[in-house]
Amino acid sequence: MLLGRGQHPFVKICGVRTREDVDACARCGVDAVGFVFAEGSPRRLEFPEAMALYGALPESLEPIGLFVDPEMEMVEAWPGQWIQLHGRETPERVQSIAMETGHRIIKAIPFDPETCRFWDEHPDVAALLVDGPEAGSGRAFDHGLLAETIAELRTPVIVAGGLGPNSVADVVRSAQPFGVDVSSGVESTRGVKDASLIEAFAGAARSAAS
Repeated sequence: MLLGRGQHPFVKICGVRTREDVDACARCGVDAVGFVFAEGSPRRLEFPEAMALYGALPESLEPIGLFVDPEMEMVEAWPGQWIQLHGRETPERVQSIAMETGHRIIKAIPFDPETCRFWDEHPDVAALLVDGPEAGSGRAFDHGLLAETIAELRTPVIVAGGLGPNSVADVVRSAQPFGVDVSSGVESTRGVKDASLIEAFAGAARSAAS
């Protein structure tokens, strides 16, 4: 479902934590929301909290579970189709998770052309999320070099890292990624989403591609 919609750019809001966050994403035509299960993140959800939100999602929003070097039991418990792996998972570990859980995988990596090319070869990685040097920090990287790299890859690329309502349009136009992902760039304070910023982000991303 995620990669079959044919709508570009795909827009994902990561780190949603409340029903209000979900409602704002749905109103703005966002494609997917990320539920964070990473220890230490200000956006982390306990599993019962996540399941309550999961059950309230409209069909228009694809839920994606975000994990960092997870135990298999954690991933198996996630009912959604898609997971995002943000840790130091090896290719063998990614293959094992895909085979044992049946989930489709987005592999998140800090931007580096060689790392992008390496994971582009993995048969169980359905999409790459290319982030800044520290996931969730909102730190940007060289999107010009990213554009050159994307042109070489077969795997769809979702860009994250340093994006916000005022910068996403430039990235969409210059790099032409499959999609864009934002967390801190649509927050009023760390870990707290702002509905007006979500609307501005989604609008800017889509208008840049029209």
